[in-house]
Amino acid sequence: MEDNIPEASMKCETRRAFLALCSPKTRLLHDPVFNPDMVCGHPNPAGLGDAGRFSQMGSWGQSSVLFPLLETYRTADKCGKAPYGGAEYGIPQTPEADAVCRKITALHQGYGAVICPSGLSAIATTLDAFSPKAVLIPDNVYGPMLRFLNRRRIKQIRYPAGASADEFRSVLLKARSLYTQCADLLVYIEAPGSGTFEIPDLDGIIAIAQNARLRTVMDNTWASHVRFQPLEHGIDIVVQATTKYEGGYGDTPSGVVIARRPQDLQSIADELRATGNGAVAPTTCLRLYHRIDSTEERLNQHADTAQRLIGWFLKQPFVTDILSPTLETSPYHERFQRYFGKANGLFSAVFRPDLPAKRVETFVDALNLFWVAESWGGHLSLVLPVHANREVTPLPDGYILRFHAGLEDCQDLLRDLNQAAACLLK
Repeated sequence: MEDNIPEASMKCETRRAFLALCSPKTRLLHDPVFNPDMVCGHPNPAGLGDAGRFSQMGSWGQSSVLFPLLETYRTADKCGKAPYGGAEYGIPQTPEADAVCRKITALHQGYGAVICPSGLSAIATTLDAFSPKAVLIPDNVYGPMLRFLNRRRIKQIRYPAGASADEFRSVLLKARSLYTQCADLLVYIEAPGSGTFEIPDLDGIIAIAQNARLRTVMDNTWASHVRFQPLEHGIDIVVQATTKYEGGYGDTPSGVVIARRPQDLQSIADELRATGNGAVAPTTCLRLYHRIDSTEERLNQHADTAQRLIGWFLKQPFVTDILSPTLETSPYHERFQRYFGKANGLFSAVFRPDLPAKRVETFVDALNLFWVAESWGGHLSLVLPVHANREVTPLPDGYILRFHAGLEDCQDLLRDLNQAAACLLK
């Protein structure tokens, strides 16, 4: 660590000098974080997005919930709901969490929702609620989900990323030969998929799963409620990492599960109550509750900037491909138009296979406005290598970087890319 301190300090000074030439819009976002060591790597130490104001609109959190009478408590304990909203104990669910769930439910036109501490927690809670023996997953599924499945010893049955209905049916037939009971199998969909953004035949897969009487779960984080409504297409349960576009500033770690049927919601709520995984801070819930209203406005800006950045990468001699279904050249463009219609802020760039990894990483380290960080959907632009775990779908040759376009002035981002490209081409 100590060996890296002078290098990190030099990078801070380089970033500060670069920011001095940026627009006020970009500086507002980046000045508070130009030295990540000073803010412990927090993406929003200045409380942008009205973080402070929204956080003070409710409680600061509670464990105990007070009841006037023993009988009032017994009633709440039996059903898991307090008369004031939330649960009978503050750990499973607070009134602020209930408010978020009601808003999310309405936006998805579902029966009800629960909130969890992260997107992964939302996935885990859902799978634990139904305890399948095997899950059919796309080959481009969110990486941490694979760790969870391995931990739970749940069998992974993969279908191709961007699968057609026939490809999915073929995989399902083999799965049904091994697992004959409907409760033993669950169909999981993520679209577009993580890192490489393939899109399967959603309507075809959903119809096949329904005919087989299998429960379907879809990770809708890429699209949020703004771009796609899974329940309208027949999905049973939706999971979303509201850490991303709904929260918008990297300071709302949370995930939601929305159910179409009351019995599914009850199973998930019971699981949440049993495990305590609903303990999302009221301050987080309040920020999320209010920022949801501006999701579409922010998402449109992310998308517009991403398309301009994609245009820049397409002109670069060191890039062989851009992975984004928004491009007309993408094999998934027709499905993108049919299901989503508009983009978000994500895309991946595939670098020439002959470029050594160190040269590509020199490009990354030279960037001033694109932070190396996990997650996406916030106000800051981000970059991260794609390390996809594939079994049935080949990856493009070459180093792959995933980019998230933030809310900065696009001209500043382009200037940053140009100076980093100069380092790469030296």
